[in-house]
Amino acid sequence: MDKAHAAPRCCARTRSGLSCQSPAMANGRCRMHGGASTGPRTAEGLARSKRAAWKHGRRSARYVALKRLVKQAARDLRETTKLSEQMLRNAGW
Repeated sequence: MDKAHAAPRCCARTRSGLSCQSPAMANGRCRMHGGASTGPRTAEGLARSKRAAWKHGRRSARYVALKRLVKQAARDLRETTKLSEQMLRNAGW
């Protein structure tokens, strides 16, 4: 226990205004006051981070493009149907 008590302290300011007395890690701060994450540093880590943040894909570029194609196909189909009905009416059907 003597080594634990001899460890350097965090010394970050707490909400009460006093210094934090938790033992410091290698970065000089405790586990609660360690600071913000620096994020992924490698391309592999960045790719893993992007995969972890993926939720559903309903706003992805592929989905938006597919939705646009489906809407255009539906408009074309409605227009074709309307023209066919007009042609049949004009032919006396």
